[in-house]
Amino acid sequence: MIGRWPYLLFAGLLVASLLSVGVLERKVFADLQALATAQNDDVSWTMSQLEVELMGLQNAILDARAEATGEFSTVRKRFDIFFSRITTFRQSAFFKSLSSDEDTVKRLAIVVDFLDVTAPVIDADDGLLEAALPDLNIAVVELRTVVRGLALAGVEVFSQQEAERRATLSGTLKRSAYGLVLLICLLMFAVGILITLFRQGLRVSQMSEVARARYEAAIASSLDAVLVVDTNGRIMEFNGAAEAVFGYSREEALGADMSELVVPARLRALHRDGMRRFLKTGEAHVIGKGRLRLEGLRKSGEVFPVELSISLSDASGERVFVSFLRDITSELIAEEELRSALTKAQESERAKSDLLTVMSHEMRTPLNGILGSLDVLEKDGLSEKQAQHLNAISVSGELLLSHVNDVLELSRISAQALDEKRDVFDLKALVQSTLDSLQGHAEARNNKLTVEFLTPNLTWVTGNQTSFQRCLVNLVGNALKFTEDGIVSVDVERLDNSEVVEVRIADTGVGIAPENLGRIFEEFVTVDTAYDRTNSGTGLGLAITKGLLEGMRGFIEVESELDEGSLITVRVPLPSVARREATPVSGFGEQSLPSLPAGFQCLVVDDNKINRDVLTAILTELGGVVTEASDGFQAIDLAAETAFEVMFLDISMPEIDGIETLARIRTRSGASQNATAMAVTAHAAPADHAKIRSESFTDVLIKPLNKAVIHQSLAALWGIDVVDDFVGESEKKIPEFLQQFGMEKFQAALDEALIEIEDLLSSISESSYISEKAREEAHRLSGSAAILDLEPLWVALQELQNFPDDAWGKGQSTLISNIRAEVDHARKTWA
Repeated sequence: MIGRWPYLLFAGLLVASLLSVGVLERKVFADLQALATAQNDDVSWTMSQLEVELMGLQNAILDARAEATGEFSTVRKRFDIFFSRITTFRQSAFFKSLSSDEDTVKRLAIVVDFLDVTAPVIDADDGLLEAALPDLNIAVVELRTVVRGLALAGVEVFSQQEAERRATLSGTLKRSAYGLVLLICLLMFAVGILITLFRQGLRVSQMSEVARARYEAAIASSLDAVLVVDTNGRIMEFNGAAEAVFGYSREEALGADMSELVVPARLRALHRDGMRRFLKTGEAHVIGKGRLRLEGLRKSGEVFPVELSISLSDASGERVFVSFLRDITSELIAEEELRSALTKAQESERAKSDLLTVMSHEMRTPLNGILGSLDVLEKDGLSEKQAQHLNAISVSGELLLSHVNDVLELSRISAQALDEKRDVFDLKALVQSTLDSLQGHAEARNNKLTVEFLTPNLTWVTGNQTSFQRCLVNLVGNALKFTEDGIVSVDVERLDNSEVVEVRIADTGVGIAPENLGRIFEEFVTVDTAYDRTNSGTGLGLAITKGLLEGMRGFIEVESELDEGSLITVRVPLPSVARREATPVSGFGEQSLPSLPAGFQCLVVDDNKINRDVLTAILTELGGVVTEASDGFQAIDLAAETAFEVMFLDISMPEIDGIETLARIRTRSGASQNATAMAVTAHAAPADHAKIRSESFTDVLIKPLNKAVIHQSLAALWGIDVVDDFVGESEKKIPEFLQQFGMEKFQAALDEALIEIEDLLSSISESSYISEKAREEAHRLSGSAAILDLEPLWVALQELQNFPDDAWGKGQSTLISNIRAEVDHARKTWA
């Protein structure tokens, strides 16, 4: 929109032009008036009269001499007239214009000298005058030439002045003409602007009328009730929807007080206070705050819920409030029904989760017991028949446990969001080692298993190592299962130097019929093939694999020809990272470590059996002789009787913690009063470490425990140099418990810990507060999570242990859901 300054500029130019033209016209008028005075004739007459009067004086002198009457009055009179003419000429403005001419000044000086010399003679007595007449006549004759030259000079100068005046007048007239032309142009421009503004005004008026018509139509046809209210609270507009909502006719509502008409009695005072505050200070709590849920009042007196939005309109200094509102009674009913349905769905999901928990506890635990007992029985001497029976039981038990694991795994994947876990690992080494572990499976079915890396940048990558490895095992294992006397090949390459890695698994197996290709990723689907009876399963392997890949934002597709084979293509983002080569390791942690003194005595104090078992195994492998204590009191008694070189004390234990235990050992004069103390804790904060070290602990070990870290701490105790980075990256990614005890015991410990965590969650899910016993159990289980390298679960249990009582009601559901999600993730990762 154009601002005001162009119009002000134009108005200024117009006024300046008018003033200029006025000044010029005034000057023209003055010049014309000067010309109208006929000054030229006056000057010519005046200059000629000088010569005429001088001739008159000469004639009078001649007459006086000729008549000899002695009458000289006429001579004196003519002299006076000539004297007067000269005086008048000298005093006139015209003479000033002649004063710059030297000849004119000289001539006038001669005339003045004549008058000065002659005047005493004229004024003398008649005798003297008569005697002087001849000389006087001669002087007058001589003077006539001077007077004529003076007259001619005056006429010439005056002519020049007149020419200049005419030129000035001509210039003034030209400027006036230019000014008039400019003025006319400006006036025409002004007329054009006025016409344009007039047309714009018409268009704006038409647009305003159209907008007003549309506004009125929108208001009238709006499904929402629309109320327009002035600053006094009076209703100015009340549409048809408002009539339907509130029950008032438009005629009844217009001009009425809105607060009295549609605001419930209990809210009127607040409404009026809010209006006064806004009008006074501009502070708004409702106006311009979007949609708000309040209450309205119908004509019948019914109070009902409304969704309200109020905006301020300020046009030409007139402020009005425009309110849009709707009756949301039905929406609230629908929302309540949805909440009820959601609650029921959540209860159903919890019931499903509880059922799976029972399955895990009631089925997996007995199966582990059966399989463990079989391992023991196999050590005894058995007959061949008995060994066959036990082998059948073992195989069937393992198969049943695998099926249970698949069902639980699929449930966990379907209930979990995308997994954001990121590991740094050597992709090429991971693929190679995984396929190496499957070579036995391939040879059992007389298959050839090969792998080829097609691009060079397949070493260090970042991604979910566990999920990727699980997918690879599932897919290659599936290909081997349905291929016999054939070939299974794996190709790995990075696509166009991008973040995406493509893995292709091709086999020459039985293939899949076209009608079954769309079903293989569904749950509990097994495709009928020639190997059905010898390759039974739950039909969950590919469904689990697809879920894991989706969790990594990956993609999977299958191409297959029946009786020819299949090609499975997997694409997953695994960005390359810069990483130095790790020290090679073999197996699960078999590495060369600097030797420690053999047979050193150590005490392990921890209320968690898993923690004690792991630490005992590590210390034993490092050459130590270990004594265990399950609480602080037992540790105090053992420290009094036995001289330990090193004591490992868990900081958080029930009854008395590790700090109090060490303090009591130090105050007693027992055998281990001055023994070195190592703190074992799940607390990673530097402030906690500083506090622990201040209590005479030599070092602080952070769960999950790692053999390399423990070794370094002990080596430092005896002054043995250790290279900080001798531990390979592959070992750092494997939980210490798994390294020490193997997968079977790790899985059993994991199942036990997860079952206990679920029991804890069940016990507190309906509780209105966290008991001290529950907090202690959360601490104990967080230690188990730490020793099993389940860091996210450890963090969640730590949060539960330290959760504020006053926030329990609000955060209970979310925290329990988070812990359950981490439990599910742990099962999915290690099932």
